[in-house]
This record gives sequence, C-alpha cells and structure tokens, in this order.
Amino acid sequence: MNENLAVLDEKFEQVGQVSVDDKNRVVLKKAIDMLRRQFGEELQSGIRFAVAYNSAGQILLSPETVIPLHEAWLYKNKEALESVHRGLDQAKHGKIKKGPSFAKYAEDDID
Repeated sequence: MNENLAVLDEKFEQVGQVSVDDKNRVVLKKAIDMLRRQFGEELQSGIRFAVAYNSAGQILLSPETVIPLHEAWLYKNKEALESVHRGLDQAKHGKIKKGPSFAKYAEDDID
C-alpha cells in the first residue's frame, strides 16, 4: 500500500455516525451506497480500500480496484494508455469507422 495516499479533495461530507462492534467492525452502508451511486456498476463486483491514518487519529478510506497482472502493462506504458483513452474518447463522440466483418471466421476452431 502507498504510505502517502493522495487526498484528492479536502471537502468531506459527514454522512452519519457509526460505532465499533464487539468484533472491531464498523458498518459503512450509507457511505458505500453513496459510492455506488457515484461510480455505478463498477463497484458491484466488490470493493477494496486503502486505509490511511494520521497523527490526529483520522482514518481515510480510499476506494481501490485490483488490476489483473496481465493487464498491468497498459498502466505502465504511458503511450499505450493515452492511445486507449483517445480511442475511448473518439468512440464516445461517435468518431468511429466500421471495419470489415469477421463473420466468416465465426465457426473456426480456436486452439
């Protein structure tokens, strides 16, 4: 875990109060519901948090996702990642070209 998590926005909204139960657990249902509304389906498969603690006793939970190792190369290759972002932006704005059909290969065996 990154020891120096970035605080991306210093404006926090209090969403309630919770207590620690006898197993040292804290229920964050309301905050998680808010995250799901903000990020949608991306959070349905599970959510992880980086946890940071400061000298004032504040705890910061930062939502994270796990990237499969076989996909990590993309995030390490700035040029490739920028190309993917460009392509996604072009598609979002309807700047796409219809390519050839691959229907003739649909019944091919894949080894």
